Amino acid sequence: MAQAKSTGALAQYGPVLAPLAGVALALIFIVAAVMTSGIDEGSDKLSGTLQSVRKQLDSTKAEPPKDPIPLADNVSAALEPRQGEDWKAPEGSKKLLALPIEFSIVMDGPKPDEFNQFDENKDGFWDPREWGESPHSIDPGEKGKFENWDRDKDGLISRKEYDDPPTNAAEQFDALDTNDDKRLRAKDGEITQQEEHDWDRSPFDGEIDFSEYERRYEPHEEVEFGPVSGVEAKIDPATMEILVTWQDPGVAKVPKDLTFLIERRAPQTVAKRRSAHSKKVAEYLEKDRQWEARFNKWWNDSTADDTGKTRKQKWPRQAQAQEQYEKETGDSRPVQPEEPSEWEVVNWVTGNEYRDSSFDLDVTYTYAVTMATKSDADRGQRYSKKEGWNIFPDRTAADGHPVIVRNRVEMKWSGAAPPNGTISLVTWHKVTENDVNSWYRVQVTEAFGPDNPNIGGKFKLTDLKSRGVKMFDIAGAEVNAAVLLPADTEIDFSTDFKFVTTTSKGFLLGSSKVGDFELPKASQQAATPDAPASTDNALEVRCLAIKSGAKEGTFELTRWTKVGEQWLRVLWTGSVGSGKEVGGQINLDSPGSGVTVWDAAGNEVKAGDLKKFKDHTVDMKAGTFEGLKDRTVTVGGSDFDLFGTLYKD
Repeated sequence: MAQAKSTGALAQYGPVLAPLAGVALALIFIVAAVMTSGIDEGSDKLSGTLQSVRKQLDSTKAEPPKDPIPLADNVSAALEPRQGEDWKAPEGSKKLLALPIEFSIVMDGPKPDEFNQFDENKDGFWDPREWGESPHSIDPGEKGKFENWDRDKDGLISRKEYDDPPTNAAEQFDALDTNDDKRLRAKDGEITQQEEHDWDRSPFDGEIDFSEYERRYEPHEEVEFGPVSGVEAKIDPATMEILVTWQDPGVAKVPKDLTFLIERRAPQTVAKRRSAHSKKVAEYLEKDRQWEARFNKWWNDSTADDTGKTRKQKWPRQAQAQEQYEKETGDSRPVQPEEPSEWEVVNWVTGNEYRDSSFDLDVTYTYAVTMATKSDADRGQRYSKKEGWNIFPDRTAADGHPVIVRNRVEMKWSGAAPPNGTISLVTWHKVTENDVNSWYRVQVTEAFGPDNPNIGGKFKLTDLKSRGVKMFDIAGAEVNAAVLLPADTEIDFSTDFKFVTTTSKGFLLGSSKVGDFELPKASQQAATPDAPASTDNALEVRCLAIKSGAKEGTFELTRWTKVGEQWLRVLWTGSVGSGKEVGGQINLDSPGSGVTVWDAAGNEVKAGDLKKFKDHTVDMKAGTFEGLKDRTVTVGGSDFDLFGTLYKD
C-alpha cells in the first residue's frame, strides 16, 4: 500500500521508541474504560492523557517525552467481563502503561479508483480486454456480462456506465416509480429534468415508460425530417420494370440509416388486394398463435439461472418478457397485415432508385417516396410511424403523369401449308417465387386453318405444353418452363384475330374491332423493344393493324395531359390511309369519335364530365403514315416495330 509521510518529526524520523499500534490501542482502552466501567477517575485526568498524546504527535522534535503520559487507572480491569450494573473495579488495579510511549506513524495513501486502475490506456473507457482484467468479469450473475454494462452498445464501457452497474431494470424502474403509474416524470420528482430529456423517446411526451427506461443509454439521435424531391417514375420496356428515382430530402443532417418508403396508388387493385388480404390475415393469426405458444413455453420455464431466478421472476411483465424473448431467440412476433387502401407499400429501400416488377398489367400507378429513419425526429416536428420506422408525414408523389404497363401479344409468322398455317404468339408473364417477381417472355406455337380459325386465347398449363411452350428471361436466355410455371398457371394469349387466308406476303387475319391485318413473313425476325424518349407526357403510338397492301393502317395514340392538378389519359384510335395524318388536335369538352379519356385512377371520364374541361386542347398529332417495310412501320418520319411503341415528344 502507498505510504504518506507525516509533517511531524516523529513520523519524519520514526520509528523512535514504540509502534503506533501501541498508541492506538491505548486510546481505545481509554475510551473503553470510560464507557464500560463505573470508576470515578475524573475528567481532568483523562483530558490530560489525551492532550499529552496529541502534543507528542504534533512535536517537531524526535525525542522521547520528558514526563510519563498519565494513563487512566483501571483500564485493564475495565476489560474484564462485567458482572452486572453494580460492578466496581477491584482494589489494587494497576496502570496499563507506566512508561512513556515511543512511536512512528505510517499513513496509507488514498484507496485506488477501480475504474482508473483497469483503464490501462487512460482513454476514459474499458475496452473488452480491460474489462476482462477487472474482477467484475468473473461475476456469475448479470454483472458478469460485458453487454449488460455496455448499454449504448458501442463496444466500450464508459465511466457513466461503470458508475451505474447492471441491476434488474424492472426492480430499478419500480423503485423510481413512486406513484406506481408505470411512468417516470421530472414533475413527480422521480427523475431529474435532464434525465427526462435524455431518456424520452418519440413521441416526446415528457414521460418515461419502461421501454424507454431500458433503452436510456442507447444512442439517441434526433434528426430533421423533410420531403424527398425530384421523384420520377417511368417504364423500362427492355426489363419489364417501372423505374422510380428521387433525390435525398433537403435536411441539415442526413441520418446514417436513411431509408425510403416506396408506395404506389392503385385504386383499381383494391378489391383484388382485399381478397388476398383475408387469406393473409388467416395465415397471420395461425403464425401468431404458434409464436405465442413458443413464447409461453420459454417464459414459463421453471429452470433458474445463476442468480437463482426464473425467467418469469426476472421479467414479470409480459410485454417486457416478449421483448427479451425476441432478443434472445431472434424469433420475432408476426406482424399483422395492413388493411388494403388505395395506397400500398411496395418496399423499403436505400439509395435513390427502385425498380418495381410487382405491378399488374394495364393498371394505372402513381408512385410516391417518403423519408424514413429509426432516429427520432426533432422535438415538435410532425412524423408518423410504420413498421418500426419514423417517417416524414407527407408523401412526395412522382412529378409527371402516372404510369401504366401495357402487354401486347406479339405475333410471328411461322410457316404455312395451305390452306393451314402456324404462327408464334409471344407475351410477357410474371412469375412470383418467394415474394420475388420476375418477368419472362413466353412463346407458344398455334396451328390454324379453315377448320380452326381462332388465334390465341387463355391457355392453362396443359394447353401451353401442347403448343410447345418456351420461356425466355429478360436477357433472352431460355429457361425451363416446366419448372417455373406452377400447376395453376393461366396465360392470356388472346388476340381477337381469326385466320382468313394465306397470301404470298404472309397471313391475312381478320378482327371485328380493327379490321384486316396483314402479318408479313418478315415478322419472323425478332422485335426490339422501344424505350420512351421522354419521361414527361410523350405521345405513344402503336400500330394495331396493317391492311390493303400496307396502304391503310389502324393506330392507337395515348397522351397524358394535366388539367389543374388532375392528370388525364387521352386515348385516340383510328384508321388512316398511306400519306394521311395520324391523330390530330383534340378538344377535351368535345373529343369526337374514337377518343376516350381516363383519370389517374384508371376510371373512364364520361362525356358529361368532360364539359368542365372546356377550352382545354390536347396535341395528338403523330405525323403522316408512310407505310410498312418488312416489320417496320413509319409514322411522321420515325420508325418503330410492328408490335412496338413509338414515343414522340
